Amino acid sequence: MNLRAPASSFRNKFEADRIQCGELRERQGGKVLVGKRYLDEIDLMRAFVILGVLTVHTLSFFNVLNNDGTPGFYALGALITATHFTRETFMFVTGLVLFTTYLQQDPFHPLPFWRKRFQLIVIPYVVWTLAYIAFVALLTPGFSWTWSNLVPAIIHNLLTGNMFFLYFLVVSMQLYLIFPLLLRGVRKAARYHVHILVASFVLEMCLMWLNQNVLDSLTPTGWPKWLYDLYTYRDRNLLMYQFWFIAGGVLACHYDQVAAWMERHRKALFVALVTSLGILFGHYFLERLVLHDGEDDAELVLQPIMVPYSLVVTCAFWYAGLAWSKRKDLPGWRAFSRFVRVASQTSFGIYLIQPFPLYAMEVVMDNLDGRGIPVWLHYALLPAAILFSYFSSMLAAYILMKIPVVSYVVGRKARLRRARGEPVRRAA
Repeated sequence: MNLRAPASSFRNKFEADRIQCGELRERQGGKVLVGKRYLDEIDLMRAFVILGVLTVHTLSFFNVLNNDGTPGFYALGALITATHFTRETFMFVTGLVLFTTYLQQDPFHPLPFWRKRFQLIVIPYVVWTLAYIAFVALLTPGFSWTWSNLVPAIIHNLLTGNMFFLYFLVVSMQLYLIFPLLLRGVRKAARYHVHILVASFVLEMCLMWLNQNVLDSLTPTGWPKWLYDLYTYRDRNLLMYQFWFIAGGVLACHYDQVAAWMERHRKALFVALVTSLGILFGHYFLERLVLHDGEDDAELVLQPIMVPYSLVVTCAFWYAGLAWSKRKDLPGWRAFSRFVRVASQTSFGIYLIQPFPLYAMEVVMDNLDGRGIPVWLHYALLPAAILFSYFSSMLAAYILMKIPVVSYVVGRKARLRRARGEPVRRAA
């Protein structure tokens, strides 16, 4: 029996991968034909991963109301830990979309790329930083609205992304800054993608171990300010998430091959998902009940176990998106597909707007708990609180993205109508 595949099959596969990675281009009339590909499956990932983000933050508030050491506290703590994949998944999606968009753009021009990308992220970053500062100030009794108090606060928060959840935008801006170099590297190293991915995974595990076991135990007293800030805000350092961006880039190069492999091994993926969830829960209870670690340590996002766990969950979301993309236009799926598209379009806005409905939810729950509602009702209101934060943020983001100029605050372009009856054009 001949176990050797024909040389032509390997050659054809390699050529196909090289084309996806931008090494080969079809030319016509001296111009490069650049094909753009829209990944419908990413819409579903964005729609439900952002729901996971709201779930994490709502669960965290509910658990603050519990006493540490109670069964309810441990149960919510385990759920919070299990939903902490959302940060890594969004980093992966960001990398995948960027590489898919620009992989076949030849030549790639950094300046137009930076102008477009920074315009759609710097404006929201500045606007929401100011909005959050004003929001917190309004809720702070006796806050001093003097420039001597406001200016340092504005400068500090703009430099650190320290207001609510703006760290994600800080990491994204770092990615945009070095993306031309990453793109060039992914193209040039097409034959070594597996090696690069494995090395990146090992580096990620080492960084997470270093963060959990070394950096977390340091006391930065007397450090220079620049070093103190690097240490304190290391969770918004691009290096801490390098694996997820590189994984997105490698997948963009071999997208169809990996998707076909995932389809063939979907049962194994399901088993891996259930197994990894069980291991994560076991790890959480081991740290809390046996090792007697604190809740912050057990729930830590940047720890080694979260890397393989988040990778499995991310793959599961991606496969779910692939499965939906094949059914999205079928009669029974159209309403759900419309919801997915709206949720995806507004996901960035949901992320930015969420502090306001989360605060409203907290006020309501504090009031209800103060009236002595039963414990069962307290927990029964948890799904309603999550959905309230999700859909109210979605509605606000949808309204804002439809308004010309104002739409920039949610990272969208909504142009003025140029002629009567001409629809408003949007581009993300």
